Amino acid sequence: MASRSERFSKTVEALREARDAAFAEMEELRDELQSWLDNIPENLSSGSKAEELETAISELDDLLSEIEGVDFDRDVSFPGMF
Repeated sequence: MASRSERFSKTVEALREARDAAFAEMEELRDELQSWLDNIPENLSSGSKAEELETAISELDDLLSEIEGVDFDRDVSFPGMF
């Protein structure tokens, strides 16, 4: 059986991998929306669709910043048996 410390390290690594995958997917979504906004026809550039795109891009940027700020470099000291 793995020690608590080993289990913790394994869990943190799994979280890092999941975070990195989610981050990459959100970046891709944000970039797709940005491309859509960048290529929106001039007559729609000040309409509600452009506003919706800007809002979604901003929300994704906020989420990306929060995800990026997660600190996985913390250490937990588990007490010994004795």
